[in-house]
Amino acid sequence: MSQDDAFLRLLCVDDNPVLLQMLALGFSTYGFEVVTASHGIEALLQFQAYHGNFGAVLTDNDMPDMNGVALLRQLRALGYSGCVLVMSGHLTPSDGQAYQDCAVSGFLHKPFDIGMVATMLMRVD
Repeated sequence: MSQDDAFLRLLCVDDNPVLLQMLALGFSTYGFEVVTASHGIEALLQFQAYHGNFGAVLTDNDMPDMNGVALLRQLRALGYSGCVLVMSGHLTPSDGQAYQDCAVSGFLHKPFDIGMVATMLMRVD
């Protein structure tokens, strides 16, 4: 697999199956390969199955078993240094503080425009 292929692969993590399907369909129309996971533990399994070759990770903040902060810490511990966007309908100041040492690339307030995010990701070098 070329580096360009990895760049076009996204890992989308959300416990809402309808939103996850919308993300997969939406980003795929922009040429992204989308790998989905319904919670943090499944995301780690997908991450390892693809040897960490993702151009970006989009994760929900509020999920059962492993929230976005815990997932991001695990991904960073596994050596992932790429773009991570955190999605949420309601981030609190304490949530933002929890992400402070996790090298988050940005926060997306749900609902958001997939086209805008796809364009932004295609411009990231």
